[in-house]
Amino acid sequence: MIEWNATETVMEAIKQSIRPVTTVAQLRQVLTQDFPRDCTDLPISGGWGYARDSAIRFVHQQFPPSRADFVPLEYHISQKIYEELIIFRSKDHRFSGIKLNRNMQNLVDYEGRKYDLIEFTITCWADQHWALLKTEWEQNDFGMRFGFDVNAHNAKRNASQVRYAREFWFDISEVFGLTTPKVHT
Repeated sequence: MIEWNATETVMEAIKQSIRPVTTVAQLRQVLTQDFPRDCTDLPISGGWGYARDSAIRFVHQQFPPSRADFVPLEYHISQKIYEELIIFRSKDHRFSGIKLNRNMQNLVDYEGRKYDLIEFTITCWADQHWALLKTEWEQNDFGMRFGFDVNAHNAKRNASQVRYAREFWFDISEVFGLTTPKVHT
């Protein structure tokens, strides 16, 4: 079994290992392949959204007629941070317990285009820490075993949590201001 190590040096190395995805493959293609149940036929083009010049562009002509609200789609695509933290990483360097919390969302006008900029704080654990914490928790009757130090366990959990910010840029120029058509009965 791997020995517990969440020193500042180890945690900084883990955090520094997290990088934006770099690939020539288009985001739409990758998401369709990796998440076919909920990402097939996304109305997007462009880049991976890590910067304004590689924004994820919503394509008006590809939106279903009944759906003009693009904001839920932005959050759906952002949830695919799994590409960065799991899929594009080697098996021994993946993450678990991934959560996104929105810090801010701003409309940005730039050179006649409209962008939605969303910044998230992402929290997660390196799989090695996740597995050790899970084993310790389960072997102690989910924290209920007499003598188990829940505070010490939580301190390990907190010390090994990775936290970082990530921006996603969406070019919403083609869909900004559209509304969902009303259905007449």
